[in-house]
Amino acid sequence: MQRGKRLKKADHTEGSIPYVSSTALNNGVDGFIGNEGSVRKFEDCITIANSGSVGSAFFHQYEFVASDHVTQLKRKGLDKYAYLFMVPIINRLSEKYSFNREINDERIKREKILLPVNKEGEIDFAFMSSFMQEVEADILKTTLKVFKDRLNANENKIGG
Repeated sequence: MQRGKRLKKADHTEGSIPYVSSTALNNGVDGFIGNEGSVRKFEDCITIANSGSVGSAFFHQYEFVASDHVTQLKRKGLDKYAYLFMVPIINRLSEKYSFNREINDERIKREKILLPVNKEGEIDFAFMSSFMQEVEADILKTTLKVFKDRLNANENKIGG
C-alpha cells in the first residue's frame, strides 16, 4: 500500500503517462502528463480514491502516476483477474466514507473485505482469477455475437 505523490496541476507537463486522481470518471484517469522526475509510478495494482470521489477503486494494468489523494493497493503474485474480482468489493467501501470522512492509510489498513477462501481457509485467488476469466469470456462471446449479427444485417441490406 502506497500513496501517490503531490503534484500540483500547475506543475503537470504535457505527456502520455496516465495521471490518476480521485475522480470516479474514466477509470480515475484525470489526464496525461510527461513528468518523470519526482513522481511515483505504479503498475498492475488497484487504486482507491482517498478524497474527492472517496472509495472509487479501479484496476490499472498499465504504468501511471497517482496523485497524493490516491492509494495504490498491490499484492505480489496476483493477476489482473484477481484484481478485477476485488475492485467492485473494494468500491463498496465508498458507502462508509464521504468528503467529510475521507479514507486515510490507517482506515484502509483496518478495513476488512469478504473474499472467497479455499478448503484450507486461505484466500482463494485462483478461484477469483478463474471466475473473472469466465466472466470475460461470456462478455466477449456476447459482444462478438452482437457484432456478427450487425454485420450480417448490414450485408443483407447491401446485397439485397
